[in-house]
Amino acid sequence: MPNISFRAAIPLLFAAMAMSASATETVSENDEKSVVMTERKYQGETVSVPESTSDYMPEKPSWWSGVRATGSIQSEFMVPMNDPSLGIKVDDYPAKVLNNTYFDFTVNAPYVSAGARFQFTKWPLPGFQEAQMPGFAGWGVPYFWLTGKYKGFQLTAGDFYEQFGSGLILRTYQERALGVDGALRGGRLKANPAKGLYLTALVGKERRFWTHTPDLIWGGDAEWSINESFADSFNPRYGITLGFSYVGKHNKKGNGDIITTTIDDIKYRLNYPETVAAFDGRINARLKDFSVLAEFATKNNDPNAVNNYIYRNGHVELLSVSYAAKGFSAYVQAKRSENMAFMSDQVLQTNAYINYLPAFTNTQTYTLAALYPYATDYNGEWAYQAEVRYLFKRNTPLGGKYGTNVKLSGSYIADLQNQAPLGPPAVGYDPSGNEIQYTTNPALYGTDGLGSAYWKTGGLRYADVNFEINKKFSRKIQLTLFYLFQRLNYNSIFGHPTEHGGDIMVTANTFILEGQWKMAKRTQLRWEVQYLTTRQDDKDWICGLAELSLAPHWMFTLSDNYNLGVTKEHYYTAMVTFNYRANRFGLSFARNRAGMNCSGGVCRMVPASKGFSLTYNYTF
Repeated sequence: MPNISFRAAIPLLFAAMAMSASATETVSENDEKSVVMTERKYQGETVSVPESTSDYMPEKPSWWSGVRATGSIQSEFMVPMNDPSLGIKVDDYPAKVLNNTYFDFTVNAPYVSAGARFQFTKWPLPGFQEAQMPGFAGWGVPYFWLTGKYKGFQLTAGDFYEQFGSGLILRTYQERALGVDGALRGGRLKANPAKGLYLTALVGKERRFWTHTPDLIWGGDAEWSINESFADSFNPRYGITLGFSYVGKHNKKGNGDIITTTIDDIKYRLNYPETVAAFDGRINARLKDFSVLAEFATKNNDPNAVNNYIYRNGHVELLSVSYAAKGFSAYVQAKRSENMAFMSDQVLQTNAYINYLPAFTNTQTYTLAALYPYATDYNGEWAYQAEVRYLFKRNTPLGGKYGTNVKLSGSYIADLQNQAPLGPPAVGYDPSGNEIQYTTNPALYGTDGLGSAYWKTGGLRYADVNFEINKKFSRKIQLTLFYLFQRLNYNSIFGHPTEHGGDIMVTANTFILEGQWKMAKRTQLRWEVQYLTTRQDDKDWICGLAELSLAPHWMFTLSDNYNLGVTKEHYYTAMVTFNYRANRFGLSFARNRAGMNCSGGVCRMVPASKGFSLTYNYTF
C-alpha cells in the first residue's frame, strides 16, 4: 500500500512544482482559488506579490539590517642592514625595525556612511624618512569622513579625494608608494538633479602628511551626459558629455615675507595675488568605434617655487582620439602645457599640487624598462603619444593556433621654445622657520617669465618607442618579447647630469623576454630575462627573474639586477608570499639601488636600502 500512495502523490508533486515555477500565469483555469502573481518595485528592487493584493508590501527591513562594515590593513616591516658599498648605515635609521602601516575602516548604512584611516609611520621605511620627506613620520588618524546620501544628493564632511575632468585643475589622490596623499579636509556636495546631469561643489585644505597646506581651496564641477538625458533619442553607440570646472584658492598672507628679489642692489618682497582662479572646459564624444576628448584649462598667475616665482598665466590643451574594434585598437593624443604648477603652498613643493598633468608615456612594469622613468614638467612641455594594438586571429599564418597580440607605441616630449633654465640650489625657510632647499632661477623672480611661441618647441626632454609581441604556443607555454628605445635629457628630468660620466643626454635600448609555463593545474613558472645597453650613465645592465606560483596559496620569487658597466653591483631579491582567504603574507630579503620611483609621471628620489621585510595585507 505505501507504493500505491507514493504513485498517487507524483501528479500532485508535479502540480505543485508547476505552480511555484509560474509567476504570471494562472495554475488552473477551473480553480477559483488559483493565484496570479505580479511584479512591483519595492525599495529599488523588483518583488513578486499576489495580484489580488497588489497593494501589499513586505515588511520594511530594519535600518540595522543594511549596515555593512569593510576595511583593509596594509603593513610592511623592515629590518635594515649595513652595506658599506651602498653607503647604508643602520645607525642612520630612526629605529632597528622600520614600519609603514595603514588601516582603513568604512561603515556603510542606508542614507549614511563613515570611515577613517589609522596610520602608523613613526619609524618609516627608507625613502619616507625626514631627509627625503620632511614631516612624513608620525602616527594617528589623519583621514576621517562622514557622508549623508538622499535620493540624488550626497554631502561629505571631513577628508575626501576628488578629480574634475582629467585633473588638469584639480586632482587630489593617494599614492602610498610615493608618499603622496593630497586629501582635502572640508566639505563636498554632489548632486544628480536630473538624468545625466552631475554637479559637485567643495571647499577645504590639502593634506601634507600630518598637517595641512596653508591655502584654502574651493571649486565646482558640472558634467552633462546628453545621451543619458535623452536616452530614448540616442543610439547607444553615440554619446556626448560636456564638462566645466572652476577651482579657486586663497593664498595665505605672510608667504611673501620670505621670498625676495634683488633689482639694482635693492631687495623687493614679492607680492602674491590673494586669490587664484582656474577654469577647465571639456567635451567627450563617442562616435561608434571612435572616442574623442578635447579639454582646455587655464589659471591666473600664481608665483611659486616650481615656476620660479613668475607672474605669467598658465594654460594646458589636451586632445585625445581613440578607436577600438574587435581585434584592433589605436589612439593618438597631444598635450601642450605652460606654467601649470597649481600649488596649495607657494614655497614647499612636497605634497602641495592641487592639479595633475598626465604623463604621455607608457607605465613600465619591467625592472630595466623602468630604469629611466619620465616626470611631467609642470612649467611646460609639448607631449605626444600614440599606440596601436592588433590581434592576429587564430588559425592564420601569423596568428597560429592561439592568435598573436602585437603592440607598438611611442612618446615624444619636448620643452617649450623658451624653457627657463634652472639656477643653482637655493636655501629658504618655511613659515615655521625650517630650512628648505629648492632649485629655481632667481633672475626670473617677480617677472612675467620668458614666454614661448605656441607652436614652437625647444629641446628634447624624452622620447621612446615600445614594441611588444605576445604569443601563446600551447596551453602551457606563452612568451612575450618586448623592446624599448629611449632617448632622454637626464639633466632636465632628474635635475643633474648622470653621476658617472656627467652625461646630459642618455640613449638606451632594452630587450626583454618573458615566459610563462603552466607546469600543472595549480603550478606555474614565470621567468624574465632583461638586458639594457647604453653608452652613458652606468652603462649596461642585465636582469633575471623566476617566479613559481603554487596556487592558491604560495609564490616564490628570485631576481637579480646586475650592472655590467661601471658599478658591478648586484641588486637582488628573494621573496616568498602566502595567501589564505583575505590574508596575504610576504617575507623578503632585498638589496635595492637608489633611484627614481615614479607613478603616472610623478616621481621622487628614493635611497638605496638593504634588509629583511615582512608585509601583511588583509581586507574584510
